[in-house]
Amino acid sequence: MNKSENNIVNYIEKIDKLEEGLSLFEEDDEEYLSILVKIQGLYDNIADAALEGFKDMTTEIRKTGQKKIEKGIDQLPQTIRESVSEQINDMKNVEADLFE
Repeated sequence: MNKSENNIVNYIEKIDKLEEGLSLFEEDDEEYLSILVKIQGLYDNIADAALEGFKDMTTEIRKTGQKKIEKGIDQLPQTIRESVSEQINDMKNVEADLFE
């Protein structure tokens, strides 16, 4: 698991514990409201961690795509050479067939 995933799991565990604590209070108690505010803050932290994970994955995808592009560019001269060589051989075969 990466850092963002670990953070999200930790926040969810904290939310679960706080939700268990809600049962100890009545809805009109100040403590009940305080716990709800803490839970809301943890959900906000989850959103931040998810966005950070999204950014990390976007960067990873970009790097992977860049490597693939570079590999394709590096192979391009060889591919062109092979294609031209095949075309020349085809032309020679056509020329040989014409003069038979």
